[in-house]
Amino acid sequence: MRCFRGIVLVAICLSLGCRTEYREDLDYSYNVQQTWTLPELSFGEIVQFESVFWEPDDTVSLRSKIVDDTIAAGRSVLEIGTGTGMISILCLQNDAKTVVATDINPAAVACAQYNAAMLAADYKLDVRLVPKEDPGAFAVITTDEVFDLIISNPPWENGEINKPLDHAFYDPSFKLMDSLLDGLPVHLNPGGKCLLAYGHVPAIKRLRSEAERRGFTFKILDDRELDSLDENFLPGMLIEIKPPLATPNAVSTPVSSPPAND
Repeated sequence: MRCFRGIVLVAICLSLGCRTEYREDLDYSYNVQQTWTLPELSFGEIVQFESVFWEPDDTVSLRSKIVDDTIAAGRSVLEIGTGTGMISILCLQNDAKTVVATDINPAAVACAQYNAAMLAADYKLDVRLVPKEDPGAFAVITTDEVFDLIISNPPWENGEINKPLDHAFYDPSFKLMDSLLDGLPVHLNPGGKCLLAYGHVPAIKRLRSEAERRGFTFKILDDRELDSLDENFLPGMLIEIKPPLATPNAVSTPVSSPPAND
């Protein structure tokens, strides 16, 4: 682990051969917890700010889809809960047309913006901060914005939020999951798909139940049997969800859910 502070981020960038030096539109005030090298990156390393979640094994299958299967190429992409920005940056490096990334953690927004400036300087990553008072999956997406691909490695468990980092682990009463499902008919282009990475068996079973209750297609893109896995497992499991008719600007009626269990 390598720890740094503030402006020293510029030295990291220069040592890695990045394309961008100091920029006044970036926030250099966060402590850096560590840096990571990933084989899927075209060059450089991912910088992880303090209080920003990072677990590369969560998204092994999703990264393979982006790099090997070019699922983002030529498509408009929305990533919900971007963290370090790594997945969004991979989409840009692999020819996505546009990418919007959101997060409720201000440190994550700053981290994603920094990494995008260093690793995808030839593209524009639109990073948006989700307000705490309106934490829904599409809170900072306008009603007329639609995407070809919606991706997320969302929080897996029902629990309380006590600090910003908790948003990466806990989805209180699974409201984020439900708002994501409810918004898909509005924000997915016809023929579009949603890919979610989960490593928690109860959450996947709830996701399947809620998706099917809405009439959505639910498909596990993994050879492992869900019931043979530990409650929490890695690598994460990739799940594809499609509304029956992903029509832009369709009226989405939320489906009421029973109280979630911890």
